[in-house]
Amino acid sequence: MKFVKKHIRLIVFLAVLILIAVGLFLAKEIFFPNESKAIYGSRTEGKDKVPITEKRENQVKDAIKDSVVKSTVRVQGRIIYVDIEVNPDVTVEGAKGLGNTIVEVFSEEERAFYDIQILIANSANEAQFPIIGYRHHTRTEIFWTKDR
Repeated sequence: MKFVKKHIRLIVFLAVLILIAVGLFLAKEIFFPNESKAIYGSRTEGKDKVPITEKRENQVKDAIKDSVVKSTVRVQGRIIYVDIEVNPDVTVEGAKGLGNTIVEVFSEEERAFYDIQILIANSANEAQFPIIGYRHHTRTEIFWTKDR
């Protein structure tokens, strides 16, 4: 008992500190309940069965290299993003043809799993570019933004 009476302030301080820590932890769990879960939830299940490798990304770049100044391919979630800057002499119709070439590079299994978004820019023809094409994994055609 002498110990408790002698150190009462320290005991109260530690008890308050523990209560504050528990309160902060509970508040975090209430306000941020899904912090430890995957950012995409269950939408990307099966992605490991249908991976897009660096080799496939390079195949996409090689298929369109004749008409392209620079290109990037990245996969985020279940969407494959292809960003392209075409040569100045490429028309809108020619650029849309590149979209079909890109889609053909992917296997049937990859096309059935991933959506494909294609952004095509042309610095010499800014009146009609950029155009954006999107292909949903359940569809066969690419839908393009309206021509300007």
